Amino acid sequence: MDALIPSGTVARLNRLQQRLLQKQMPVLILFEGSSGRVIGRVCNELIRCLEPRGVSYKHFDPSDQDGPRTMLDFLQHTPGKGQIGLYDRSWYSSMIKKCNVKEKEKELDRMLDICNDFERYLTDNGVLLIKIVLRAEPSGEYVQEYGSGGPKRSFLSADYIDPLEYRDVMFDRVYVRTDTEYAPWNSISARGVGETVLKTAHTIIKAVEDGLERKPAAAPLSDIERIYSNPRHGTESCCVCTPYEDAINELSEKLGELQMDLSLSDRSLAVCFEGWDAAGKGSCIKHLCHALNPRGYEVFQTKAPSDEEMKHTYLWRFCGSAPRKGHITVYDRTWYGRMMVEHVEGLCTDEEYGRSSSEINSFEHLMADSGTIILKFWLDITREEQLKRFEKRKNDPLKQWKITDDDWRNRSKWDEYDVHVDTMMESTNTQYARWTVIESGNKKCARVKVLQTVVETLEKELND
Repeated sequence: MDALIPSGTVARLNRLQQRLLQKQMPVLILFEGSSGRVIGRVCNELIRCLEPRGVSYKHFDPSDQDGPRTMLDFLQHTPGKGQIGLYDRSWYSSMIKKCNVKEKEKELDRMLDICNDFERYLTDNGVLLIKIVLRAEPSGEYVQEYGSGGPKRSFLSADYIDPLEYRDVMFDRVYVRTDTEYAPWNSISARGVGETVLKTAHTIIKAVEDGLERKPAAAPLSDIERIYSNPRHGTESCCVCTPYEDAINELSEKLGELQMDLSLSDRSLAVCFEGWDAAGKGSCIKHLCHALNPRGYEVFQTKAPSDEEMKHTYLWRFCGSAPRKGHITVYDRTWYGRMMVEHVEGLCTDEEYGRSSSEINSFEHLMADSGTIILKFWLDITREEQLKRFEKRKNDPLKQWKITDDDWRNRSKWDEYDVHVDTMMESTNTQYARWTVIESGNKKCARVKVLQTVVETLEKELND
């Protein structure tokens, strides 16, 4: 079958691919429209004209986009630097299918706000986002050119959405609310296959050429907005009022029961640990996980990013570990590295740091909105207590591996980190993802407090 795009246009697309690779710019092209056959055919013709090693394609069936990881799945498939990603349907189809009745108009408005924040995050972090809506009437004279739908509703052609309802919501509500300066819509009328594919190719070429030539504006430096209460202030010292073993055993038993309830629900749980070096994060994680069934949880240890992770936006690497429906992920350090070590050590710019709290709040908002319960722990100790624990580790042959040169170097910047921690708390202690500060001078008390907080949170959330 002959290609529908002229050779001159194909050559322009190939040259643009080379420039994208040289400039290390990721491009995400998402397609929407009421006809799945039209979207599929257009994507197929475009893929034929591009260098396959630099292109990824992903079809998101709206009927499958439900659960705590919905939006993170979209983020996880975004292209890396120098790559082109094609989305055959996106978060818009997912939302329209979920909120296509008048009773859910408020929910749709809230989800569109999340969409705009999500797209702002992508574009602010270097992704060129091209949004294309293919307008096609299901009974139009050109539809048969795109292939027969067949006697059965196959995933190869159907999207399990109502075309009429889709068009009403898409063009009356979604299009207007999400046609932003940083991620505008491109509307193309789907007529004959050749004409439609060529219009689409020219739209993409123009958007990519503009993106390559556009010089990034020097973003004004802005202070992080500190609008939330700081749970570090007024934190009382821990004390264990009941026998330690009895408390641990009782809470562990309750937590095991609650894990079973969680597994039968549509929710998931993300338990996030941050804190000073030697504050006892590992010990708390160990005791928390001892109470859980290993079938239902995993521990994600955040390390220095790999080469592949460096090709994507900084929140990308946390998508794969996000808990599935009924599951738990325990994070040993998290995305808050952007607000602490990355800025203190000069691994991100002041401008990137300045927008980090709003990006992280949006990230946690979309997680919570999809059904994830988020618990964030900060383990606090004094500078003097940290020194005692460092010296103890240094002098214990069995624990010397726990102390590194980086730990001592970080300790020398205690005051700077202390300010960053307060800023982090006061800009991200949101209603949907609150911080819990654990005064960890007493390790046993810290473990009890962590388990108690997890138990109380699950009881409340699952009952609600």
